[in-house]
Amino acid sequence: MITPCLARSVASEHAPPQSYLEHVWHVLVRGRCYLRKVLLYATSWDAKAVLRVYELAAEYHDLGKLDDENQRILALPWNKRAARLPLPHADAGVADLMSREAYQSMLLVFAHHAGLPDYNGIEDWRNDRAKERVNQALPTYLARHEASVRPIITAKTLPRETPVLRPPDFRVLFSCLTHADHGDAARASHEEPQCSKPPKLRASERLAALRRYVDKLALVGGDSSRNRLRAAFFTDCSEGQQENAITFCDAPVGTGKTTAVMANLLSTAAQRKLRRIFIILPFTNIITQSVKVYRKALVLPGERGEDVVAEVHHRADFGDMASRKLTALWDAPVVVTTAVAFFETLASATPSTLRRLQNLPGSAIFLDEAHAMLPVKLLPLAWQWIQHAASAWSCYWVLASGSLCHFWKLEEFSDSHIRLPNILPNEQQKKLHGFESKRVCYRYNTDSMGLDDLAAWLKQLEGPVIVVLNTVHTAAAAAKAAENVFGEGNVLHLSTSLAPKDRESTLELVRARLKDKGHIKWCLIATSCVEAGVDLSFRTGVRECASLLSLLQLAGRVNRNAEYGKTDVWTVTLNGNSSNVVKHPAFNISSRILGDFFSSGREISPDLCTEAMQREIRESAGISQELAKQEGIYAFKTVEKEFRVIDDDAQLAVVDSELIQRMRNFEDISWREIQFGSVRVREKIIIKLAIEESRRYPGVWLWEAEYSPFLGYMEAVLKLEKITEDGFAIV
Repeated sequence: MITPCLARSVASEHAPPQSYLEHVWHVLVRGRCYLRKVLLYATSWDAKAVLRVYELAAEYHDLGKLDDENQRILALPWNKRAARLPLPHADAGVADLMSREAYQSMLLVFAHHAGLPDYNGIEDWRNDRAKERVNQALPTYLARHEASVRPIITAKTLPRETPVLRPPDFRVLFSCLTHADHGDAARASHEEPQCSKPPKLRASERLAALRRYVDKLALVGGDSSRNRLRAAFFTDCSEGQQENAITFCDAPVGTGKTTAVMANLLSTAAQRKLRRIFIILPFTNIITQSVKVYRKALVLPGERGEDVVAEVHHRADFGDMASRKLTALWDAPVVVTTAVAFFETLASATPSTLRRLQNLPGSAIFLDEAHAMLPVKLLPLAWQWIQHAASAWSCYWVLASGSLCHFWKLEEFSDSHIRLPNILPNEQQKKLHGFESKRVCYRYNTDSMGLDDLAAWLKQLEGPVIVVLNTVHTAAAAAKAAENVFGEGNVLHLSTSLAPKDRESTLELVRARLKDKGHIKWCLIATSCVEAGVDLSFRTGVRECASLLSLLQLAGRVNRNAEYGKTDVWTVTLNGNSSNVVKHPAFNISSRILGDFFSSGREISPDLCTEAMQREIRESAGISQELAKQEGIYAFKTVEKEFRVIDDDAQLAVVDSELIQRMRNFEDISWREIQFGSVRVREKIIIKLAIEESRRYPGVWLWEAEYSPFLGYMEAVLKLEKITEDGFAIV
């Protein structure tokens, strides 16, 4: 009896080995299923040709596992298995497909573990002497492959013509392969999450549920003029017919965008038979409050809220087999995540990250605070992706903000000066903006302050005061300094140094404090995570000089409902040579532009947004143009490296002590638990504090250094002796 070839060794005493035929067959069938769902919406693709490209890659992606040495390792018992195979198993499939000039299939195979490369670097593979062995053994591999798979899998031929796939298209195609490959490997090793299939969108039913929810809110809210306008705004959004694939909404703060835009997305999804809705928020702390609303409003009888509305705080992606199930896959009907997680996925070349991208085609997407969602230097390429998804993947987009800058009208974004329709009718727009009175006065403190000076100055302002600083490190240190002045308990701190569950607890405390009108001598010190989308209203605002857009966003958290009369929003500068003041390099250009506006006596208002953005883009034009160029030549690895919303090397660290203990006990945990009980910490801090990596879930770190609900992991960092000069500080 001939022993069948293996694709996977014994994963544990409970998981048997997987045959080569079984794995190839499952990757072929699974990925073809994902791809066919994409093809329902990818209207410009040659469906038969793209399917054939995928099928060739799926069939030959593990061809190199048929090498004698690889088979010997795969046959070992689970407790004696090697960390990796002696011969890189993608090489054989690459050699075979390259010889047949099936270059797109070859690229998929080349990348299915290593990640998508810069395409012009593939040629180096031909000249690598180490590949000579693969070329010599290729006939043997192919003979074993034919004997293994041909009884079930029909031989596939090359497509007649090579399909035209732009870089975003290729990432989606690659997503189908890597999701099928990782998913089948998880299933075979019993590491696949044990859960039912995600619910369907059922857009019309959820729209009806949303209407019932909003009607109940209206009964509680009363019959004021503002509430009547909010109700009319919701009705217009839920009933309006949108012909364009990209629209915008510039309704001011407090007009109910959370529910109104969702109504528009659901209505459009029902009309166009879309399958998923994405809510993209600028900052992670806004996610929980939005998710609470959506789970109350959209969940149908018999459903669980977490299955319907996915809450994704971090871009937590894992290549290790045991940790892959902790990756959030965007498979819920409604996905709420951040601009960082969303756009860095679109830019990615990494298999574990791109797994989820195949769920994007055929979606309706809401980009909240759209002009502030990314650094300006990244916006032109992101705009290309938005337009491509609209035209090639049947995606529908709504770009929204209370002070939206129409960046797409700038020549840096479009040669044709595209005109986007507003989902808010003109009459409603005028009425809603009529309520947006002159709420704040913008002022500039020209003194360059240290953190102790800042704390003393804050005590003189009318409270409560919200303070937004540019880096996590500065905010935490400033909170400690302010506590010495305001007294213990009178300073709250909010940044991504806190785990999501602690950020939510802090926000609840902030809301409670704001309701207590007799308690005014306190302040909230935060990072930009509170600038947008949070329903807070302080007496005074203070913003470290960053950008005009950031300043305007903060103003939306001050005197939000004009309840204080005339209020101040200050811009301050901090002394970069002062202790624990860490400058954010991303704001070098934009802060100087804002300073120019103040120095020249320009009136600070949304009318300056377009000018500020254009100046910043032109000063960083080299970066924007180079990114677009690299994308155009399929330089996947370079684009992933350069398209960084947050330019750091952060790792996922679990701070929840109960979760840490469960991981030490090798218990199963879900990706949702990881999201709520973790933070992202720079690698240098991990090393400096000797943080341990989980053995159960490699790629996840166990933060057992100091952590508090006040300062988060910065409690430990601030106690280190000093900040090194090589970039140890956290931005």
